[in-house]
Amino acid sequence: MYVALLGERLIPFLHREHAETVVAKWGADHPRFPAEVEEWDRQKWEHKGPGGMQAIRDRMPDRRIVHHAHAVFLPGGERLNIGRGEHWSTSAWEFETDLYTDLPVRWHTTRRPGQEVEAQVRGADKEAVATAFVEACAQAVDRAQNPSKYGDRSDDL
Repeated sequence: MYVALLGERLIPFLHREHAETVVAKWGADHPRFPAEVEEWDRQKWEHKGPGGMQAIRDRMPDRRIVHHAHAVFLPGGERLNIGRGEHWSTSAWEFETDLYTDLPVRWHTTRRPGQEVEAQVRGADKEAVATAFVEACAQAVDRAQNPSKYGDRSDDL
């Protein structure tokens, strides 16, 4: 078997050309992280690899575009200029589930230590991300203006 070592991820393949293709494309998207192919026997995979034998892929994984949206609001609800666009897209592989390649959309708001409130949206469906971004921004403004309503402790502010 052939294991694509992608940063800290280990992705096993039955065919070398699949592992090499993923390493080349993932490495181009993540130039600061190591990416290489190693040949492993099944015993090594059973002892060191996550997911057991069922994790071995016999086809190329899907590569999708993940859409992002981000905004930051000051305590009174005024939008902060963060110096970049609020919407952008990145390529991600199906095994990069932390980037939500498997969800149409996911969003949340977070209070930063400096009192600002962030609205973050990610997902594979561009229209769903745009719609959720409007909701996330509305909640972020409300959260910035009414911290106790969201359980943000006043001693953290």
